[in-house]
Amino acid sequence: MRAMIVMLLGAALSGTPALAAAPCPKWEAGARYPWQSNEIMRGDLFGWIILDVDRSGAPASCRVGKNNFLNVETSFALCKNYAAYWRGSRAAASDPDRRTFERFSLIAGYDHLIADRKARKRWFAEHPAERPECYPEPTRPDRLL
Repeated sequence: MRAMIVMLLGAALSGTPALAAAPCPKWEAGARYPWQSNEIMRGDLFGWIILDVDRSGAPASCRVGKNNFLNVETSFALCKNYAAYWRGSRAAASDPDRRTFERFSLIAGYDHLIADRKARKRWFAEHPAERPECYPEPTRPDRLL
């Protein structure tokens, strides 16, 4: 009998609007969190990715513009990832069959990762209504703060 009362009480409380958590905001894959910065810091790698897309928004070709990559493999890997995971908007009736998009791509270095970690803590302190589980932290080495 006691277990049934506990279950009924739990069911009643879980349906209470005051206790129900608001849904997490939807994030576009690869989008930056509010506390992150595109500022280039020491140790960062960056480059402009130039994508030609078809009418559906899928990349048809990729090339790398101005960058500071240390080797060609970085350019190749970025183009491969954009081709696999990124999609542009569908073309309107008046758009050409091929459109060109440019995207700034930043690969954060150690200093940038440390700055993001500190900014994340500060942002959650300033926004107590936000829930950390809505902003999953990327996997990072244990040696970071």
